[in-house]
Amino acid sequence: MARVDEARSVRGQVLSLLRDRGPLARIEIARLSGLSATTITRAVNLLADEGVVEEGASISLAKLGRPATELSIHADSYFVVGVQIGVGFVQLGLIDVLGGSRGTAHFSYDLAVPASDVVCQAAESIQSLIADAGVDRRLVLGVGVAVPGPVDAAGRRILFPINLDWRDVAVSDLMEPILGVPVTVEHNVRSMALAETRFGSAQGAGSVAFVYLRTGLGAGLVVEGQPFSGGVHGAIELGHLQVIDNGADCVCGSTGCLETVVSEPALRARAAELGLDGTDNPITAIWEAAGTRADARDSIAAVITPLAKGLSAIVNLLNPEVILLGGALADVPEPFFERVTEETRSAVFPLIRSSVHIDPSSLGMDAGVIGAGAVALDRYFYA
Repeated sequence: MARVDEARSVRGQVLSLLRDRGPLARIEIARLSGLSATTITRAVNLLADEGVVEEGASISLAKLGRPATELSIHADSYFVVGVQIGVGFVQLGLIDVLGGSRGTAHFSYDLAVPASDVVCQAAESIQSLIADAGVDRRLVLGVGVAVPGPVDAAGRRILFPINLDWRDVAVSDLMEPILGVPVTVEHNVRSMALAETRFGSAQGAGSVAFVYLRTGLGAGLVVEGQPFSGGVHGAIELGHLQVIDNGADCVCGSTGCLETVVSEPALRARAAELGLDGTDNPITAIWEAAGTRADARDSIAAVITPLAKGLSAIVNLLNPEVILLGGALADVPEPFFERVTEETRSAVFPLIRSSVHIDPSSLGMDAGVIGAGAVALDRYFYA
């Protein structure tokens, strides 16, 4: 058993290096991993026989000696399915081992429908997605499910999502008998942070915070390449920071929470009050109106100032290298990010002010599905 575990560990190290820094020659893999050339050669040969790695160009690593052959991961060697369960919607994607999407699907659901029915419908949609893509089911290693709330330590159940009336839903237990492959469950925004770290603009960053705006406002953190899961279920409830004195009632039972002003429902209501069509993206609609209207400018300030307070709390407490904004925050005018960054910097500890770096998500609206896929790949392919 120890020998098997060692082989799995070496396999995981080789694949992770090729994912993050490839293509690489065998000698470079040995140097970066600290393992012997013999151990690396044995692992690479097994991966090549399996069709997971492939040889590419010959390169010269030194002035003397024979050229070395670069190795890279064969993206289509295996697949996972990423599932993002949101409030009233489900998105699915067939994801290759390098994070590429090979097919997508989605459906909406009524919030009154039992959670188990939604989860089972997602499983049936996965079956159709794989069949439509023409992928050999034997190449599908597993499924990752990103959910809008805290999950259990084993990564199998969604426990208590604030914006959904679901309680302790056994997602993995419901899906696995239908699919015949393992299923892992992760907090949605934490999985988005992982996706950006593995396959997006945050590759190579030591710490990444992801802030996601839709029905609510959530945050996730990756530190040294691993999802941060500290505390009780690892949830970072950014939307429920109390930032507004004498503020409105929140769905969590408190008042003045950030989510009462920075969430899609709150922003659509604000756009409607201004007589604007904010169905596509209320932030963009309000921002454009602010060019000529004082009330819209006040509304923008009423969004940016509390959002900056929330982001500054993340910076002061966790000091991530980069903060990525996703969901409805990913597709807004560039000056919006500049304003948010400026106000966030003004609210953080002076010593770290210059390090504040805020950008839109590079994965856009696919971050949830790719994030769920990244969680599955970490568990079933790169482990």
